[in-house]
Amino acid sequence: MIHALTRATLALLLSPLFPALPVCADPPKPDAPQVEPAPLEPGPLAPFGYPRQETTSERLIAGANMAPGKSSIVQLGVSREGRPLEALVLGEQDMTKKRPALLLVGGMDGVNLGSTEQVFGALEVLLREHAEILDTMRIYAIPTGNPDARDFAISRNAMRATNARIVDDDRDGQTDEDAPGDYDGDGQILTLRRVTPPGESATHLLDAADPRIVRPANKEKGERATHDLHPEAVDNDLDGRSGEDADGGVDLDKNFPHRWPEFSRDAGPYQLSEPESLAIAKFVRDHSDIVTAVVFGRHDTLVAFPETKDKDFTGRTPMVYLSEDHALYRDYAKLWKESTKIERSQNADLGGSLVLWLANHRGVAAVAANGWARPEVPKPEAPKPDAAKPEDAKPADAKPDAAKETPPVKLEPGDAEQAAWLELADKVYKTGFVEWHLFKHPIYGSCEIGGFMPFYRECPTIVQARDLAKRTAPFVVALAAKRPAIEVSQPRVTPLTDGLVRIELRVTNTGTIGTTTEMGRTTDVVPPVVVRLLLHGGTTPVPFDALLSGRPVHKLERIAPGASQEFTWIVRLPAGGALNATVSGPFFDTLTREIRVEKETKP
Repeated sequence: MIHALTRATLALLLSPLFPALPVCADPPKPDAPQVEPAPLEPGPLAPFGYPRQETTSERLIAGANMAPGKSSIVQLGVSREGRPLEALVLGEQDMTKKRPALLLVGGMDGVNLGSTEQVFGALEVLLREHAEILDTMRIYAIPTGNPDARDFAISRNAMRATNARIVDDDRDGQTDEDAPGDYDGDGQILTLRRVTPPGESATHLLDAADPRIVRPANKEKGERATHDLHPEAVDNDLDGRSGEDADGGVDLDKNFPHRWPEFSRDAGPYQLSEPESLAIAKFVRDHSDIVTAVVFGRHDTLVAFPETKDKDFTGRTPMVYLSEDHALYRDYAKLWKESTKIERSQNADLGGSLVLWLANHRGVAAVAANGWARPEVPKPEAPKPDAAKPEDAKPADAKPDAAKETPPVKLEPGDAEQAAWLELADKVYKTGFVEWHLFKHPIYGSCEIGGFMPFYRECPTIVQARDLAKRTAPFVVALAAKRPAIEVSQPRVTPLTDGLVRIELRVTNTGTIGTTTEMGRTTDVVPPVVVRLLLHGGTTPVPFDALLSGRPVHKLERIAPGASQEFTWIVRLPAGGALNATVSGPFFDTLTREIRVEKETKP
């Protein structure tokens, strides 16, 4: 079913982003500027061509070698099947020195395999063309959050959104005993359809415009269902059902605390129940310097910005984003469209997702990026008019009163999206759909197996994924430039009388985003910016008996971009004395200003 590849396609497949390099190899030199290539052919369907999960560590090493002295690889944990969950840390390696950080995450399932390529693509552009960013900030990159699902998808040519946790889906006391499989021997796990026998409830019908389309009956239009759909499977556990207890697991993007869908069978027995989701959560908890995050995967908050201001039943927790933060996220959505020129995207329900937990529990300015949608079928070129034969010219034997033929009535498909995917399979991919063919099922009897191939509608091909990675990388670069930056003025000391002085200090956020989001201020999870007035040379606050006005410690929960906070103290400070004003926070090194009084003070 896989169509022939062009030389250009093969070249792309054989040169993945971040090919493996020796650990001690010299960093490669930046490539010379190249002209943008012509639009890419789709290439073979996923997972063909995608790098195996085993190469992830090698690709991370190759990325680390591009930033010698400013890179390291850390292991967050291991998956249920023992695969390492790793992160690339770029920037200042002395973690006692604080910097604002950007978190990139991909590969949270075995469905959208292109999300891992988007992370690697962003890293490649950052390291090759914008390495100076690492002088002022850190990048934390987790390209594969669910390594077991990725390995399953690529090795078995089967989509799996879940990890490898053993779950009794049908609650019959057995686990993973009745999974879909390739029972007709065509190399694909597809869909089974049958005419519903009398006495059973039908749910679908064959579309009149194209019988390849099987869709739910529209009762409002008086349609009557005739068929039912099932996964390609047989009843292995003899319970009268087929394919209801598949391999795996827990969907990691349903396992995080915010809006955790507890009654969904793939959401896990409890929040953060999985070693993979727990490892990511602990990493985020231990790195309060993360100010922005991009989670690549099957969710999207950029192309179709979630305008909703709804809250849950408590009236305090936003369903998506806090309304006071909408301006920030709309700015990110605008930046996405300007940087990538992407106007369409797939999406999925956000309940229990990593991005919502980051935004609403951790106070991180977090967005979900997908960017892939059904490609458009190229429009045929309009025929050029024949100059030698005017359009109004008629054949010599044409009869002026010849009756015009009435064109046949063209039926509109009842499911326009399925019809569009079929047209794409027929005209562009030359694959993606397996024609329905007869199969003798041990339970259902005579039925048909066929339908859309795995990954065709859910995942870009490797060629499309790498093209998408190149297009989304500029967004990540632009987002990295959006960060808070704290500046502290020189203190202004005004002598008063009797050894009293007035001290004035200003703290300003000169960055382009706040020190935290409004949701972060609400949850009070992000450490505040703290201003202290201390005795000179130590960490002891100014004694209360010497402080006549002002507080020795101020905690600033949030400083908006461009905003300033003014501080004034009146202190008893003898001539020649000195104090220190310090400003500290989670993403910058402590800033210290010395305050001295001249030996002779005059009011």
